[in-house]
Amino acid sequence: MNLRITLIILIIGSWVAIGAALIIDTDFGTETTIEQPPYFYNIPVEDIISIRLENEGQAVSFKLRENINRWYFENDDTYHEVPANLYRFGGITTLLGGPRTQRVLQAEIQDPAQYGLDNPSSRYTIGMRDGTERVLLVGNTTVSGESTYAQVEGYRQLVLVDSTWSGVLNRLVNDPPVPDWMYVLNPSEVREILLFEDNEVVRAYGIDRATREYHLCDLPVEKDPCTGTIGVDPDAFSAALELIAERKFSGAVALNLQEQTDFEQYGATNTSPYMAIRIEHPAPNQPNVTEVDRVSMTIGDVTPDGNYRYAVANETSDVIIIDREWGDQLLELFDGPPLVPAD
Repeated sequence: MNLRITLIILIIGSWVAIGAALIIDTDFGTETTIEQPPYFYNIPVEDIISIRLENEGQAVSFKLRENINRWYFENDDTYHEVPANLYRFGGITTLLGGPRTQRVLQAEIQDPAQYGLDNPSSRYTIGMRDGTERVLLVGNTTVSGESTYAQVEGYRQLVLVDSTWSGVLNRLVNDPPVPDWMYVLNPSEVREILLFEDNEVVRAYGIDRATREYHLCDLPVEKDPCTGTIGVDPDAFSAALELIAERKFSGAVALNLQEQTDFEQYGATNTSPYMAIRIEHPAPNQPNVTEVDRVSMTIGDVTPDGNYRYAVANETSDVIIIDREWGDQLLELFDGPPLVPAD
């Protein structure tokens, strides 16, 4: 046999032997890779500019303001000029951009009613930069509750997706991701009100834990809640609590300010009138445990049009505007007659 041919045969034989050894090693010595399930659909996150989420008759909509790269609630009477909470809304576009299916059940859905897709409990509409929309339909959950039947409107494929996916989106409908400055105050949970000017407490009201009655606190404040000997006028004090809870906000005018000097043009600095309210309420699912929270607000200057005041609520880095008349009524709590019975 020709020497060259003999060498080629030997080389090929050695490759086969090595290959066989690798195959044997692979079959017995490594883990099997499990193929990931396919995407239900796939949309580039950067193409999403609007979102409408509907669940059980409730709905909430958001629009991306590309000039500042922030998501806002679509303008309406409830959330006019209100940005979505960054902590809660962050990642939602990724979640909507392409969830993985758990399983494709039918390439052609036979009976949408069987899966709750003839009248879906949830409908998510994704608006894209090119003007098109993708509508996602979510039907019944499976018997185990771990999965949900779903479909892209206009397509016949029936899939299963993880029920936590739709659960996260539905929570945004039922508990909208408002910013921290949109506080909710229950007057019955207020235990103390501290009113500051120039970083000094100028007036305070607190509750007597023994009698459960409110009083005008002695200054300087020494306890928490503060204490005093003069009781409040119940009607006047109740009206003041209702006033604070009314929350006449008109949206944000500046977001994510970082330096104290950034707030100066709005008159909302650390020496401006400042209200700090102590709230106590039962802890959820924890008997005999009381949670303590605070609501705060810095009241700033009047806006150039004279209709509003600037404010900063709950120590956020956003400047908001509040109704001028409402803001002036709050300032009367600082400088007006104290809320005690007339002599």
